[in-house]
Amino acid sequence: MSKIIVVSVRVASAKQPCTGGLAVAVDQLLRQRDIQGVWLGWNGQCDPAAGTLHTEDRGRYQAVTFSFSQEQYEQFYCGYANTCLWPAFHYRLDLMDFQTHHFQQYLEVNRQMATFLSQIAGPDDLIWIHDYHLMPLAHFCREQGMPQAMGLFLHTPFPCPEVLRAIPRHESWMSMLHQYDLIGVQSPSDHSALQAGLQATPPLAGNSRTRTGVYPIGVDVDLIQSLASASSWAHEGAAEEPLNGAETVISVDRLDYSKGLAHRLRTFDALLRRYPTLHGQATYVQIAPSTRSDIHDYQLMREELESLAGLINGQFATPGWSPIVYMNRAFPAPQLMRMLRRARVGFIAPMRDGMNLVAKEYIAAQDPANPGVLVLSTFAGAAQSLQDGYLAVNPFDIEGTAHCLYEALNMSLAERRHRHQTLLMQLRQQDLGQWCQQFLGDLSGQAPHQQAESAMAELPAS
Repeated sequence: MSKIIVVSVRVASAKQPCTGGLAVAVDQLLRQRDIQGVWLGWNGQCDPAAGTLHTEDRGRYQAVTFSFSQEQYEQFYCGYANTCLWPAFHYRLDLMDFQTHHFQQYLEVNRQMATFLSQIAGPDDLIWIHDYHLMPLAHFCREQGMPQAMGLFLHTPFPCPEVLRAIPRHESWMSMLHQYDLIGVQSPSDHSALQAGLQATPPLAGNSRTRTGVYPIGVDVDLIQSLASASSWAHEGAAEEPLNGAETVISVDRLDYSKGLAHRLRTFDALLRRYPTLHGQATYVQIAPSTRSDIHDYQLMREELESLAGLINGQFATPGWSPIVYMNRAFPAPQLMRMLRRARVGFIAPMRDGMNLVAKEYIAAQDPANPGVLVLSTFAGAAQSLQDGYLAVNPFDIEGTAHCLYEALNMSLAERRHRHQTLLMQLRQQDLGQWCQQFLGDLSGQAPHQQAESAMAELPAS
């Protein structure tokens, strides 16, 4: 194996803090590897002269990037990928919008990325492709005669058969998935859905070459603990300081409808109405940096959240206390980990999520002597990855979730310590290094996947 090539639709900027599970995981993965690494993907820019590769040295790895044309950005990225596949994969068929020309551009961009990949890949390289934007990529690589081992990891959930059938043209890219040597997903339920989809959709030609498995993505526990517990900090804003002595409930999410942010604000509103003793004592901090701001649904969502936060503050705030602190921006990792450490409750309640690494970051960031409590949606992959220690909630049940928040805010120190020890032990067994080692080992055929929950499966011949 000469080098590892990681391919994703977007390469994170070296000048901005990484946000989102994929960007954080890939950046940390490549910095930790002892062999040569390359990260190939879009640079986030639109350029009429799109099509040229640019290489940037990032110390432990090289970033190889390219620009999109405006048409590619609008039809591939904003179009089929993010207004058709993304809502469908998160079970929001009501938000799915399919356009034929968007789908055609989806295939064309994957064909172009296969050409880029063929220009930089050596015969012994290991190619690790990430996420739903690039599901057809291996097919177009094989068309160009590329024999390298290729794996796909889906950070999103994978839709069950009933939802999959509702996605227009899904048969096309489903048949192309058979060209991967290995496809990994986050949870056993996603694995079952993927297996059902692959078995219902035969490959375009010949037999399937694909194995599948469950690889729950982890975090770098030691790095997070180091960042969160550092004793010296530059003052970067009041958000890092205690909020007037109030107990803090914190959520950190990209601004996306799959995260259920409006439900969380309404849940905190219900908490304050049901438990007046918390007035002046509990503050909800919601950090939600914008993503996909060019898509209309996301613009409406931001307006809704800002309005809701204002209404709740207007109802309950006093001169010395604001119940909601809403911040529509990203924070550097050291500051964010410090904020997670100071929060009494980590409120991670997406409507549906592939994993949700913030849940794991919150656990790792806690002070073992005085840890906080994780309140976690059962619809996050982390709820299947972490078996015990958190308070499980159904985010659609606002009153029930509010009661769990009250329980978390009033939990004894002894129980908080016990729950945190249980969660931290699980976290160390499935950290970022383990995730990387298991997937790449299985892809290269050097280390059989041993975890029972990984359910490595070989598809039957068609």
